[in-house]
Amino acid sequence: MKRPQAAAVASCALPVSALALACAVASPASFAQGAGQLEEVVVTARKREESLQRVPVAVSVLGQQALRDNLADNLTKLGEIAPQVSLSQGGSGTGAVITVRGVSSASNDAGLDQSVAIEVDGVPISRGQVISASLFDLEQIQVLQGPQALFFGKNSPAGVISLSSARPTEEYEGYVTAGYEFEADQTFIEGAISGPIAGSLKGRLAVRASEMDGWIDNEAEPVADFLVPGVTDPGAAHGDTLPEEDITALRLGLLWTPADSFDARFTYLHNQQERNAGNASSEPFCVGSTTAPVIAGVVPIPGGDCKKNRRTVHGAVAPEFTVNIPYSNGGIPYFDSQFDFAALTLNLQFDALTLTSTTGYYDQTVQQMSVSDWSPYAAIWAASKEEYDLLTQELRLSSSFDGPINFMLGVYYETFDREFFNSADLFHAFDVESQSYAAVMMDANNDGDYTSAFGQLTWDISDALELAVGARWSDDQKDASIVNLVANPAYGLYPRGEVLKSSYDDSNVSPEATLSWYLDDDQTLYAAYKTGYKAGGISNPFLPSINATPENLQFEPEEAEGFEVGYKASLLERRLRLDLVAYSYDYKDLQVVSYNSETISFTINNAASADIEGVQGSFEWLLLDDLTLRGNFGYNKAEYSSFPNAQCYPGQTEAQGCVGGQQDLAGEALLRAPDWTYSIGADYSPALISGWDTTVSVNASYSDEFETATDNAPAGHQDDFWLLNAGLRVGPQHGHYEFAVIGRNLTDEYYMLNSNGWSGSSNPEQQVGFFNRPREIVLQATLRF
Repeated sequence: MKRPQAAAVASCALPVSALALACAVASPASFAQGAGQLEEVVVTARKREESLQRVPVAVSVLGQQALRDNLADNLTKLGEIAPQVSLSQGGSGTGAVITVRGVSSASNDAGLDQSVAIEVDGVPISRGQVISASLFDLEQIQVLQGPQALFFGKNSPAGVISLSSARPTEEYEGYVTAGYEFEADQTFIEGAISGPIAGSLKGRLAVRASEMDGWIDNEAEPVADFLVPGVTDPGAAHGDTLPEEDITALRLGLLWTPADSFDARFTYLHNQQERNAGNASSEPFCVGSTTAPVIAGVVPIPGGDCKKNRRTVHGAVAPEFTVNIPYSNGGIPYFDSQFDFAALTLNLQFDALTLTSTTGYYDQTVQQMSVSDWSPYAAIWAASKEEYDLLTQELRLSSSFDGPINFMLGVYYETFDREFFNSADLFHAFDVESQSYAAVMMDANNDGDYTSAFGQLTWDISDALELAVGARWSDDQKDASIVNLVANPAYGLYPRGEVLKSSYDDSNVSPEATLSWYLDDDQTLYAAYKTGYKAGGISNPFLPSINATPENLQFEPEEAEGFEVGYKASLLERRLRLDLVAYSYDYKDLQVVSYNSETISFTINNAASADIEGVQGSFEWLLLDDLTLRGNFGYNKAEYSSFPNAQCYPGQTEAQGCVGGQQDLAGEALLRAPDWTYSIGADYSPALISGWDTTVSVNASYSDEFETATDNAPAGHQDDFWLLNAGLRVGPQHGHYEFAVIGRNLTDEYYMLNSNGWSGSSNPEQQVGFFNRPREIVLQATLRF
């Protein structure tokens, strides 16, 4: 039987809460609940509109206004809003580290896909660079945690982050928002205009621009190079603050509804980002007894202070060292990323069936030059360029019969092409043949095809019980061609000019089943068995080893299997919303970066397995008509059950567990997996001034300690911390403008999301951390029309 669809919110409380997850923006079909009730939230976690409180999925939701109030202008901020989620930008390689419940993909190999899929308007994207996209004029973000096999194109073993653009509207409307952030000297402006174009065609155009000076002081001074006499390293030629960043973005949306039975929606997004270094938000530091950093074992770093104080001495490269090296920009570090995205969704309804077609296109170019020894000497640096093209197509047929049985069937296909060039200079060893200081210039060409078929059968056993079973069959085919155009013989690299060719093919079936018990209209219990799968592939190492072969470049799939049970409820006459879920999953053949004694290099392999179990809960309570309380907690135990050949951290001794260049991390926590997280917040809207709306928001959130380094280096340990956010909004009732003061991370906590050993140093007490953005204080004004 068909159950009635729930409505989405028509308006939303405006929390600055770091974990305010139940706030969504209205869709065209939404309506508000009655006075004195929390508003309904609609999600599409199963590719159909359902109430958040009735969908049997662990999903968190953020609407447009909540994203604005949390200053979430890119996806890295989402990690501070959603529980057990972490996102940080990387340099080259995968371009990002995206973590859900401790499961992630390493960022230092371009051959990896993400364990957490990003979906934009129905199109899945597995390259991490997409997280640099501006978050603006969105209708909703959904974060699905745990394995996802059926509904989001390619399945994911860890979760899905789904972004939905704001739709064109029936009436003419628009807005302009401008603001200034004091700590990083950032200005931004965004706006949108929406409405009918002609007949049944409606459109929406949104733009955003942002300029930022940065928050890390770069005090690198010019210095005589210690390796090559007569050369002066230029110091901070790329800027005295990091990361200096400019972003521009444009989105066009069209909606055509010529008949009740057919609609077409088109979205185009262009995003361009420029930054003054690929690793500009990182900072080196020391622990233990080390107070003065060195590189090359004995060379002191001029100006280096070893402190976590938002100060660095990140130097540019002398132009002499960049001759004949592509994309080196004359030695000035930089990061340029741009992409174009398009999605076309067609819906055709006939009787009780709906046929949906979603076509996606994604074209991305990332070019950068980064210094990796974090010193004025700039003795270790790399330049790279990646070009990636993706074309996807999904067809899905779903039913809405009045009887107890309904179904969803579909097929999905994608094809990609990726070209990756990387060069590296390691301590300025001159290569005679190439007449350059490059240790390596590697060119990798990758292409692949992914095909899948999926389906789900839903059986209403009774008015209260629903059983849904389904599966996805997948087939992955990938090819890679890797060649060292330059390979300085001093570094034991694969011989120059010899092409490494490798082909990978694999298939998988991922089933899932969910039993839902609808106790009444406001309470849902569910139990689910879920599996997840991420295809294997072909490694694209930065430094292909002399012992590399087509076989040992390949890595196998990553798989997940387990159970979860959940309870969702709207209580106290729908003034209180509860959400609880308990889960237990086993992950096998995790794709990890580890040391391979055969190839004498760091490679991807399936060396690890993990057990993840925990409990999450959230509530939202309309305590008074003008006071809303909300909270969130999570307990997540994520540990390696097996990881016998993890790489050792620099300087690790046999007594500390390093044997033959490897250590066993069984029983250790996964990266970025705090045991406990929780949050409490409130929104208060008192009637202070007649004719004016005032809203005060405050939120405090806590994260337990966690590890950030792949090699489990003690220096990569992050202690627990609290975050405090607050905001004030003022505007006339039913008016067209609003003013806001928003504070994020008001206690100015500085914590790592990712870390690695300090390049050029074997001292385990020297580390490089990729840190959060510090305190933000924003003045913001919005005009609506």
